[in-house]
Formats: sequence, C-alpha cells, structure tokens
Amino acid sequence: MFPKWLARTIKLPKPSAFRDSGIAERQLAFDLTAQAVRKPSPDEIDLLISDVVAKYQPDLELPKIRVSGRMRRTLGSYQPANKQISISSRLLTLADQDEVREVVLHEIAHAIVHKRFGKEASAHGKEFRSVCDELGVKPRRHIDVDIKNWQPRLRYLSKCGHCKSLIVRKKRVRSVRCQCGEKVYPPSWKTIAPASESSDAEWVLV
Repeated sequence: MFPKWLARTIKLPKPSAFRDSGIAERQLAFDLTAQAVRKPSPDEIDLLISDVVAKYQPDLELPKIRVSGRMRRTLGSYQPANKQISISSRLLTLADQDEVREVVLHEIAHAIVHKRFGKEASAHGKEFRSVCDELGVKPRRHIDVDIKNWQPRLRYLSKCGHCKSLIVRKKRVRSVRCQCGEKVYPPSWKTIAPASESSDAEWVLV
C-alpha cells in the first residue's frame, strides 16, 4: 500500500515544549548536520514507478527517482536527456497519498511519451493525453494541489550558538531571543514540518 507519509523523521519536542525546563538536554544532543536527518525516502516511489512502467511500457528503463529539496514551486519534473523523474521533498512530506500518486503518474506519462514518440511529441499534446488515459490520470498541464494549506504547517529551525539549544519559529527572522537569554542572529534556518497530522512531535526536514 502506498504510504501516506514517506519520510525518515527526527524526534523533537512540540514547539510549545521548548519553553519547558529540562528540554535543553535533548536539544544539546541534536546535531543539525547529522546524517540521520534525511529527505523522504524515494523507495516507495521507485516501487510505484517500476510497477507502472512494467505494465504499460516494459522496455522503458528509468533511474531511481530524485527527491529535491530545492523544488519549491514545481512538484515534479521529467528530464528526457537522462530520463530522470524528480519529485519535490515538500510534496512527499506535506501532500496526501492521492496527490503524490497523481504527480508521480503525470511524470511517468511524460517518460512514456518520450519513449514512444520521441522528442518531437508535444509536452501535453494528444500523445500525452492518450498515455494519461492509459494510466488513469487526468491529462492536465498542472496538478491541482492546494499548497497554500501547507504553509501553516511549516516551521523554521535553527540552533543557538551559545547554549546549542534548538530554536523553532513560524517565520524566518533576523534575530531571536533564545531561552538561555542570549540574542541570536541565526545564519540560516532549516525548513521543517510535522511528519504526520496526528503528531506534532515528529518532524522532517523539507
């Protein structure tokens, strides 16, 4: 079954819990550069792509999917030159499974069109519409995903240079007063979001 959330998560306290005493020990143990904090795993997406391609275009070979944290406005893309399907990490973290599936099938349709008809085929022409009908996905130029609903769930994470505690805010700010009392000027902010709707304690970088 295609999972609703495809992410390896990081355990952090709820935002309100950062004011609680005793939280600093957990904060001190958290390393922003640790490899355990990763983008959503593409394995399930690769499995979906393999199943669809095997059924509709078995002679098409595609590399493993690329999950990009830089894709903020574009949710998915297909590059014919290297047959690469790329998916936004925000899509995998914040969208529901139907939205993820629709974007992935849309990009698979582009790959199949390129394989069958070559580069001369129109990006969203009759060949594309025909393939979309086969895959059971709407042949639209743009996928209807309401990304405005994602924004309230995003938070921004940095670390105090003095006490090393984590700082979470709803907006990126130039300066912030840490719980240790020091005024901090974060050099950068990392974007995070809850890994599931049912819990505010598990976060993933997006």
